[in-house]
Amino acid sequence: MTLAELCDTSGNYIGQIEMGRRIPSFEKIEKIANALQIDTYRLFMQDTGKTEEKEPKTSDFLGKLPYSVKNEITTRLLSSIHRCIDESLKAKNYF
Repeated sequence: MTLAELCDTSGNYIGQIEMGRRIPSFEKIEKIANALQIDTYRLFMQDTGKTEEKEPKTSDFLGKLPYSVKNEITTRLLSSIHRCIDESLKAKNYF
């Protein structure tokens, strides 16, 4: 089975991602990482050809993300934070 099939997408779409012509959604990024059986963050690491592997810093790969991806991450995080705060306040009868 090909990567595209495992990710429920076309080979052309995977090729466009590899060439930097398309930016996949978070859902597609997760599907690709799962299909490759790797942690999602590894998709954002640059291969230097070195065999020694050091633990990546979050700031290393976040700094390399396109603005649109950073914006989506920020939006989703803020939404999750607001939802958690609202649920917490409701549970304590503040609403």
